[in-house]
Amino acid sequence: MQLTNITLVPSVLFPDAMQHICSIARILSQPRGSAMLVGVGGCGKQTLARFAAFIAGVRCFQMQATRGYGRAEFWEDLRKVYHMCGVEEREVAFLLTDSQITSEVFLEDVSNILSSGEVPGMFADEERNKLLEDARTSLMAQGIPDLPGPLWTAFVERVRAKLHMVLCMSPIGDSFRLRCRQLPALVNCCTINWFSDWPAEALLSVSMRQLEGIDLCKGPMVAALARLSVEVHASVVLAADQFFQQLQRRFYITPKSFLDLLSMFASMLGEQHAELTGSRERLVNGLTKLQDTNAAVDVMQQQLNALQPTLQQKTASAEQLLAQVTQESKEAEDIQATVAEEEKTVGRQTAETAVLKDDAQQELNQVLPALEAAQKALNALNKNDIIEIKTFTKPPALVQLTMEGVCILLQEEADWATAKRVLGQPKFIERLMAYDADNIPDAVLEALQRVVADARFTADQVAKQSNAARSMCLWVRALDVYGRMVKVVEPKRQALHQAEAALAEVEAKLAAKRSQLREVVEKVQSLKEQLAGTQTELASLQQQYSLSQKRLVRASKLISALGDEAGRWGVSADTLATRLQLLIGDVFLAAACISYVGPLTGTYRDDLVSGWAQRCQELHVPVSTPFTLQATLATPMSIREWSLQGLPSDSVSMDNAILVTHGRRWPLMIDPQCQANKWVKGMEGKVGLRVCKPGDPTLMRTLESCIRLGHPFLVEEMGGSLEPQLLPLLEGSVTSQGHRRFIRLGASDVDYDANFKLYMTTKLANPHYLPEVCITTNLINFTVTQEGLEAQLLREVVAQERGELEEAKERLLLSLTADTRQLQDLQDRILKLLKESEGNILDDEVLINTLNNSKLTAGKQVLPSSVKHKQQS
Repeated sequence: MQLTNITLVPSVLFPDAMQHICSIARILSQPRGSAMLVGVGGCGKQTLARFAAFIAGVRCFQMQATRGYGRAEFWEDLRKVYHMCGVEEREVAFLLTDSQITSEVFLEDVSNILSSGEVPGMFADEERNKLLEDARTSLMAQGIPDLPGPLWTAFVERVRAKLHMVLCMSPIGDSFRLRCRQLPALVNCCTINWFSDWPAEALLSVSMRQLEGIDLCKGPMVAALARLSVEVHASVVLAADQFFQQLQRRFYITPKSFLDLLSMFASMLGEQHAELTGSRERLVNGLTKLQDTNAAVDVMQQQLNALQPTLQQKTASAEQLLAQVTQESKEAEDIQATVAEEEKTVGRQTAETAVLKDDAQQELNQVLPALEAAQKALNALNKNDIIEIKTFTKPPALVQLTMEGVCILLQEEADWATAKRVLGQPKFIERLMAYDADNIPDAVLEALQRVVADARFTADQVAKQSNAARSMCLWVRALDVYGRMVKVVEPKRQALHQAEAALAEVEAKLAAKRSQLREVVEKVQSLKEQLAGTQTELASLQQQYSLSQKRLVRASKLISALGDEAGRWGVSADTLATRLQLLIGDVFLAAACISYVGPLTGTYRDDLVSGWAQRCQELHVPVSTPFTLQATLATPMSIREWSLQGLPSDSVSMDNAILVTHGRRWPLMIDPQCQANKWVKGMEGKVGLRVCKPGDPTLMRTLESCIRLGHPFLVEEMGGSLEPQLLPLLEGSVTSQGHRRFIRLGASDVDYDANFKLYMTTKLANPHYLPEVCITTNLINFTVTQEGLEAQLLREVVAQERGELEEAKERLLLSLTADTRQLQDLQDRILKLLKESEGNILDDEVLINTLNNSKLTAGKQVLPSSVKHKQQS
């Protein structure tokens, strides 16, 4: 069961499609409105039915047939629909297609629903009661009595009013006629809507819309290709009728094939353009690198010649500077030794001077406190104290003694009159404070002894008579002590001054030597820097010279390795440029071949393709002359590989292989002689091919395993119809959810591996597949051709008569294929390395060696390969 969700589908609406949509929407808008859409598969019945249901506001319901899907499962889906219509009161469109009718009893049940609204025996009593219980409230709200009979009748009427059957039927074959005759309710209770072939105007509008979105097709080319696509479709329809009339082989062309042509052309054009452009860019890049290398050889030789004298000059300059630096460095070392010796001498004298200084300072430190105390006492004196002493007419004895001491120190007369005169001087205190205690004459110190020797001359005794005289007493006694101590220390101080003078002289000499050393060192450093610059420049020149020599060697290797490739690459680049110019027409015809010509034989294919190519030229669509499918989508190496894998070597079989490998739909191969079966097994046997037949009970399990693991899967001996469980796979119903891709098969979701491949073969010589099969598979006719049969018979005769020749040919083919693949791989590798190289290619030694080794390997294969070509021919 599947409830379709709203999805965005690119669509082009033309008048006929809009008429069908309006008609179906009008049918679904009416109570009990059901429709039978009759038309070949691929004409848009399901798409338009879903579109019309969306417009009418009706929920679209579609069953999903799986293996083992029978009447019980069908009834289960019908019960869900009854619940939605009768209980949930939803409008539901039940969409049923030909391919989903795996049993005719399904249509019998649909006929019963259309005629009476009930399917006999579908609901058990419990299920019926459950439905009535769920719908009882809404039914009784309409005035229905609360009785089982009336309630059930009203429930069925509600379902009939809200359930809309939409049957998508194909008029092809006898099934449709028999069903309409046996089940008249299908005709009587449904509005029949016939879907005829799309008119040319519809095809043209669709193609115009699709082609306008292709970047490589612009302007008049869009109109030309749109017209050409309509003509191609019409020509294939006509060829299919002739094919049936002449050979009684039937296949169907539907609008789905036309849409596949347009989508395939768009995707193939982008892929081919990207591939050819990339290949040509690699070739042009390789040619450019070779041309640049050839042009650089002469330039590098000139550079080497110009570098030679400069290199010699720089070498001589560097040697001269090196000798000068060596000499100057030796002088600096000598001066540094002298400075070190003098530094030792200065160190010793500094230590001796420090001892003298410390000794003198230690003795001075003993009297300095007394001198500082005297200074403090003087600081305490002021004018009032001086005035106090001056007021004495006859001073006390100790005051007078103190002033005599002061006068003696000041070298004045030691009497009171002189003392008063001295005290009267304006700057008496400043004179005392500025007294030179370090240079007191010896006579003064001797005269002063008379004062200081007096036992009464102490600060405490003097203070009793005059506090002002106390400070001067302290000062006199301190200067006496300090003056006598200075006389003792003075010789030591003289010695200290002499030592300091000698030390200063030595230090001056040392400073001169240090200055000289600094100048020499700076000179040496400057020379070293100059030498380093010269050596750097010399190294740069030597490196440049060496690099140019290496580049010349590498250039010779590159030219010798790839020089002969330039011509071949140039021809290949021109060929690719021509193919790019003709790409639109070639890809369009290739897409047309893949979409349409698979069921036809070789003669019909050739006639169609030649006619299409002629119309391309008439419509000014660029195309190769002559056009061949093999030249556009195959390579000689792939063709040889297919031959080795068991495919006949005729052109029809090779084209069939291209249709199989490049088709967008999974191939269904008409293979009465089992040629395709053998080829598929030879091609995919080494990568885990699994083989099943339609009736195998393990088919679905094996298929799911292959889808999940990415293994190829071959269904052989297909009958005249497809297995229903393959439909989701054939329709490409792959869903992406984040990084996960999966496909729904039956009731389970199977992870989808992108490497999975599906092949189908049938032994039926002339199968009649309905349009539904033709639009979901790539139907390809692998019936043996005259040319292929002759080649196979010749091979058998040679194998019987000259078996060694056939074995030799097989070995040569294998060897030729391997050599060709190796040569192609080597060329791709060389071009890839050249493209990925950055900067100057001659600087990449690894790249040059790799290219040289690759070319040497390729050179060993060229001659044998050419011999094998001749032997094979």
